[in-house]
Amino acid sequence: MNSPLRLCFFSGSILVLLVLWGCTGAASTPQPTVLSNPTALTKTVPPTSTRSLPMSGTAANDMLPPEISAAFSKTRAAQNVRYEISSEFSFIQDGKQVKPPGLQARGEESGANHHLAISGIMNATGETATFEFVTLEGVTYIKGLSGIPGVDPTQWYIFPKELGNVTRDAPGVKALLADLAAQNLDRGNFQTAGTETVDGQACTVWSAQNPKLAQSFIGIANNRDTTSQLQTLDKGEFRMWTCADGYIHRITGAVWGHDASNPNNQANMQLTFHIFDHDAPITITAPAGAQEFQLPVQGTDATPTP
Repeated sequence: MNSPLRLCFFSGSILVLLVLWGCTGAASTPQPTVLSNPTALTKTVPPTSTRSLPMSGTAANDMLPPEISAAFSKTRAAQNVRYEISSEFSFIQDGKQVKPPGLQARGEESGANHHLAISGIMNATGETATFEFVTLEGVTYIKGLSGIPGVDPTQWYIFPKELGNVTRDAPGVKALLADLAAQNLDRGNFQTAGTETVDGQACTVWSAQNPKLAQSFIGIANNRDTTSQLQTLDKGEFRMWTCADGYIHRITGAVWGHDASNPNNQANMQLTFHIFDHDAPITITAPAGAQEFQLPVQGTDATPTP
């Protein structure tokens, strides 16, 4: 499965854009742009060397509880929805705890239209940046581009279709649930783990007894140190909240692991997906003052970024 959060989709697309500019002009090192008070994350694919947690459960446990099945179907069918994504990870290396900045996102979907703001994306230089985009009636608007001559990272641009679909793998509710559905969600061997109130709704908390779901849900963060510490996975948790309105309101995953060559080097990663305003009135509009985006002319000096 593709990691549902698709945690490096955007940085990869932007990198392609920078390469395209490099083919038309003098290459420059992209600098990160971090917007103040970002309104609002990223895809990771587990490295092939990562040891998977063992599958658990038997054929008798392979039935998805009807409450989860019904909520899953109803949430997938929602045309309008808002969501928030957050991740945290920390690791112990040489006896010291390190906690890099987490990833954050806030988005909304209305039919095929989509608005998403992501902060904490790691670019090619290892620094973090913030991007925001709107997809409206097949047109993509983007803000946060930096390190490209003549491009203002605070300006909205209309992204040319000929440069590709940079939002194709954007994390969202439809993409997340489609990826989960493609997995063996019914092999999670879910059991109830209490009740909680989320978004004013009484919710049942479901905990998967199969830790493999957490590994698939999270993937491994695109951070070299954390990836190393998670070479051997020790524990995984996957939970889902089904609520009185019939929708899923929260999905979480967490993994714990260590470096196979040094068990003292340990890591933990947690991911939370909050879904709300199901089928509420949501209107996504084009950003005001958006300009047509054009690749710089060869020889143009890079525009400094703050």
